[in-house]
Amino acid sequence: MELIKILNYQGNKAALMPFISTNLRKYVSPGAKICDIFAGSGSVGAYLKDDYSVIANDAELYSSIISSSLLNIPSTNSLLKTKKIFFRGYKTNFKALLSPHEISVAKERNFLLLNSTTGLISLYKNFPTIWNGIDARVNYKLLAENNKYNLFLYYYSGTYFGIEQSIQIDSIIKTIHEIDDIEIQNVLFSCLFYAMSETVFSKDGHMAQPLNITKNSSRHLKQRKKDIFEYFKNKLDEFIEKSTKSSDIQKSTVFNEDMSILLKDEKFNQQHVDLIYADPPYTDMQYSRYYHLLNVAAKYNYPKPTISRGKFTKGLYTEGRNQSDLSKKSKAKKRLEELFNYCHEKGIVLALSYAYPKDEANQKTDRYTISIEELVEMAKKIFGNKRVQIEYKDYQHANNRNSSTKEVLEYLILCGQEVHKSQYNLIKLKKEIKSLTPTSRNPVYNTHLYWSQKSFNVIDSLITHLSSKNDIVFDPFMGSGVTVLEAVKNNMNRIGIGCDVNEMSNFIASSILKNIPSTNLDILFNKFECKLDDLLQYYKTECDNCKNIGIISKVVFDKPDRNTNNFEIKAISYTCPKCGKRVKDPNVDDYSRFMTVKNNRSVKNIHLIQNSKIAVGVDDKISDIFTPRNFSILNDIVEYIQNIDDTNDKNVLNYLLMSVLHLAKITDTHSNSQWPLWIPKSNCVEKNIVDLLHRRMKNLAKAQNYIKQQYSNSALAHNFSELKENNALVLTKGSQYITNREIPDDSVSLIITDPPYMDQVLYSEYMQLYKPFIGVNFNLQDEIIVSSAPERDKGKDEYFSLLYQVFEMCKMKLKENNIMCLFFHDSNLEVWVKLIQILEQNGFKFISQEHIKKSKTVKNILSPKKSLNGDAVLFFENTRHKLPQSITSISVNDIEDSVVKEAKKLLEKYGDLSTPELYDMGIMEMLIENGWLEQLSKKYKSLVEIFEKYFIWKKASAKWHLQVKDVNLLSEI
Repeated sequence: MELIKILNYQGNKAALMPFISTNLRKYVSPGAKICDIFAGSGSVGAYLKDDYSVIANDAELYSSIISSSLLNIPSTNSLLKTKKIFFRGYKTNFKALLSPHEISVAKERNFLLLNSTTGLISLYKNFPTIWNGIDARVNYKLLAENNKYNLFLYYYSGTYFGIEQSIQIDSIIKTIHEIDDIEIQNVLFSCLFYAMSETVFSKDGHMAQPLNITKNSSRHLKQRKKDIFEYFKNKLDEFIEKSTKSSDIQKSTVFNEDMSILLKDEKFNQQHVDLIYADPPYTDMQYSRYYHLLNVAAKYNYPKPTISRGKFTKGLYTEGRNQSDLSKKSKAKKRLEELFNYCHEKGIVLALSYAYPKDEANQKTDRYTISIEELVEMAKKIFGNKRVQIEYKDYQHANNRNSSTKEVLEYLILCGQEVHKSQYNLIKLKKEIKSLTPTSRNPVYNTHLYWSQKSFNVIDSLITHLSSKNDIVFDPFMGSGVTVLEAVKNNMNRIGIGCDVNEMSNFIASSILKNIPSTNLDILFNKFECKLDDLLQYYKTECDNCKNIGIISKVVFDKPDRNTNNFEIKAISYTCPKCGKRVKDPNVDDYSRFMTVKNNRSVKNIHLIQNSKIAVGVDDKISDIFTPRNFSILNDIVEYIQNIDDTNDKNVLNYLLMSVLHLAKITDTHSNSQWPLWIPKSNCVEKNIVDLLHRRMKNLAKAQNYIKQQYSNSALAHNFSELKENNALVLTKGSQYITNREIPDDSVSLIITDPPYMDQVLYSEYMQLYKPFIGVNFNLQDEIIVSSAPERDKGKDEYFSLLYQVFEMCKMKLKENNIMCLFFHDSNLEVWVKLIQILEQNGFKFISQEHIKKSKTVKNILSPKKSLNGDAVLFFENTRHKLPQSITSISVNDIEDSVVKEAKKLLEKYGDLSTPELYDMGIMEMLIENGWLEQLSKKYKSLVEIFEKYFIWKKASAKWHLQVKDVNLLSEI
């Protein structure tokens, strides 16, 4: 959601609104009445107004005006009509107010044109203001009596603003006063506040005091050359753009009271507020000091200047400036206690934001009026432990535009109701994930291969932090079943439900939870060993040294073209009982054994689906990806397994066979298994299947002990009604077709899933490797994938349509306000746009994301710059309500600038980073939360195109490097 920004305000919560609104929704439903009691820049109320009835308050007049303008934007027609009248009036007023000072303004313009700081200093020194005392007639009492709209001219010319700029401000205010409509006036004043904050000559864009011209000459010239009225017009145009045609919109009430007075105000107490959002001052720095010029503009009463020790104050402050008790250490705690007690007595939910240094040991806290520990203690004392929830978020806090950021924890203290909904803390979870060394290897997962298998320890963290005992954890794209298997472990005590379009998922889960633990592997494997001993005869070879018979472990060869079928064996690795391990050239007998097919009865030699993307050509058969010898041996093994009567034993041996098939086929010298149907043309490798099975049998024996320890309480259920703690239910179908009988609505507490990424992994087509040997079927029709296979007709439109249906189902199964964790990585911005749109249409609100490091994949080795190795886990809240489409008025160039600035900050802080790290460590989160993705995707296919323009790609490390000149520019960001 793109908000109208008026001020670069200290502590502005605009960037934190997704975090804040997500937590507020746990306590109040859409339509509830919320009061933003310290409205500040008005961003909180403006963000929430589409979902809630918002009331705003602030002790500062300028803040109340801003809130009113953002909450009660007049209709488009009213603003357009006003614009025309206003511009005409301004032109007349500016001409009249300029007339007596044309000579001074002409001189100022000339000095600015010449970039003459000396000339400007001399001009300002001799221009009469109430501060320099060179003209006795220029004093606040006489000016107030006459009111010729020259307040800014005689108060602030040559300090905060130039002479012409001051006349512009006075002219704008005079013209505003000529407008009768208070709501229109509020909008116009907000536009003026914006123009003043963008042009003022002071530190960091606030107005605490003007800068020294001599010491800041370049900034002075830059600010003085700015046209205040242009900034005013641009902001007014933004209000018009974001206004609505209707004038019948319910108006928000805005108060301008000190908090203590407001809480006693009868009109306020008649509002029947459901929740008070409080973002109080944190430190002893008074907000009225930083923005006092805005109040002067709003009141326009020629205030009395403040004199300290016989001199005017450096900030040119005026008498009567508000001094908030909340910025006084002696009174802040008492005032906040007053607010806590009020909410507790009235039964109002209190949500209090408080930013506090992340590293209290090394970051100063002496200026804070109350510590976070004192606040939490106060909340629990008044509301009770069970009615206080603490959420917090890592945040880089910038005081103002030119200040360096500091790392804080942005706390949200929520008080007033006992929270029964799922308690989750994403900040703590994300910290834990960062500290993990992700792994997908343990005794169970070592027994098989599955593409894109997730790190089980990361899944464990997600389940632990985002669900509770006996909760249902659901994975609609379960793949190898890691989510389900981790959920039903003894120490988790959850219920796991998984669904996958292919039978392999059910086969793996059933084998692990049912067949393997209940089978006597010693007896089964001893019998199987006899069969394997018989098969070793196929791998016999004569030792080229002692002429004894050795056993082949590996053969390296070049595959012939389809017409000749003449294999060229380059080397044979074998073990001789006398000479040990050796390598030799082939003889005639070796060629004969290599080419022999004694059994082709049991494995159906199916035609593979043609798809050049996964290296399957026209008329390729399953036998083409094996050597003749290995295809024959596999036929023998399949025949042996098929003749076993015991179902458990048969399933265990099929599981064992499944685990070696990707290595039993023709591989390369690296035994690459990422492309299961691909085989090289040269330097091909044939491996000894008996050796492979021996190693896997040892792995499976270890896995059985682990399964018996970790899954002793686990079992498979046949249907939802049978489910209980530590049980798993596995469905085999397209998730888009899950019925309410199979998984009832509102039954799932957490979703963790890894949807197929377009055409990156063609799961069902890969399953062609397994079906002929172990009989697990695959479903080409219902698979959600993009495939270039001519016979499949699986394009992007169908992919996104079916994906929409799955998340529509998930919306109903997952409890409202609960979390879905989505593993997703794609460098293509268009794909991200479509995914986020689908999720938002189904009510899934993006909250955050976290990068998970992972070892290099084949794709990453081939294209490290553009490929996103590792995982990104995205967190979404199930709101159950279609989310409004994000519309941004920011140009694509401005978005690009923001991406570059964020990337530079990351590279400066962490050093060289890979493409996925830059994506995941804040840039994608920024683009999604601000609704900038779609706009950026119209110009760039991926962020890599931006990185290439501004950073150096280091091929050796496969990381981006900050250019030396950019390090010097970081201070300007």
